[in-house]
Amino acid sequence: MYMQLDVFADLLRVRSGELLHAVRTTGELDGMRLPVRIQVRGAAVMFDQTEAMDFAARWHDREPDNNADSSGAPLMTLDAFAKQADIAPLALWQAVCSGKRLRGITLPIPVRSEGQLLFEPAAVSRFICTLRCVSNGGD
Repeated sequence: MYMQLDVFADLLRVRSGELLHAVRTTGELDGMRLPVRIQVRGAAVMFDQTEAMDFAARWHDREPDNNADSSGAPLMTLDAFAKQADIAPLALWQAVCSGKRLRGITLPIPVRSEGQLLFEPAAVSRFICTLRCVSNGGD
């Protein structure tokens, strides 16, 4: 049996555009090889259901990549992050505090210091790059 791309994206909790971009480019999502897929008439991308379920289990069990070791660079404030990413600071703050993805992308993990949320600049750069890739090639 096969599973549609949008159903698989919902299962992974990513935007279907992000998943489609991964299928069309590298065949990987955050460094993990995507399961077997076929493209049926009408351009629908379908994934093998058994492999998709196994992939989803591994996907949710993995450690977040955004918690990289400190580079030694000064941490970035939430406002600076929001400005650089062109996202409303309140929307960014709400997503970070609730642990939700923003536009289908996992946010960098903040460091809380003296009531402020601070972010590793390298993680912010990766997030912004992914955000722009998804926005340009998204659904």
